[in-house]
Amino acid sequence: MKKIFFALTLWLAIPLHAAELDRAAAALAGTEARFTQQFTPKGFKTAQVESGTVIFGTLPMMRWTYTRPEEKLFVFDGQHSWFYVPADKQVTVTALDATRRSELPFLLIGDPAARDKNFVMRETARGLSTVVTLQPRSASAMIRSVVVIIADTHLIQRVDYTDREGNQTTFALSDVRKRAVSNDLFHFTPPAGVQVVEQ
Repeated sequence: MKKIFFALTLWLAIPLHAAELDRAAAALAGTEARFTQQFTPKGFKTAQVESGTVIFGTLPMMRWTYTRPEEKLFVFDGQHSWFYVPADKQVTVTALDATRRSELPFLLIGDPAARDKNFVMRETARGLSTVVTLQPRSASAMIRSVVVIIADTHLIQRVDYTDREGNQTTFALSDVRKRAVSNDLFHFTPPAGVQVVEQ
């Protein structure tokens, strides 16, 4: 559980170069996509692969539904996150204070002030795509590097990052499509009989 939460939370920055990233963040709002997550622990060559679907509201609102190899759910409203594993009959609720939010790259994508404060950004072209590389300003930051690949349609295709322990994580998005969203999607009410753990 902690590994997956850490992976999700680890995902920006010179204002002159932020326009494409800001455009991509805005384009995520009101979309649904398939995702594949690959987590490669330091020292290993084989990645642990998981997949499912994600719904984006206006960032930082997100709902990640994992379907393979295990069913689980992550819901973010910007102030709290809920991590639910049906097989364990347990949901972990985490309060996202300012310090925690500053370490959540997917959330930071929609927060230009936090990106500028915590990261230095470099933008390059790769074919029709834009590659945004982010480096933390602090040597003690939880992440060592982040690479965001943005398609010519201004949609984020992939996010790669390495944490300070040397673990590597990749999120690849595909089949991105518009859909109706409501704030209720980004709040989770635990089912009856489920244990609630607060962090």
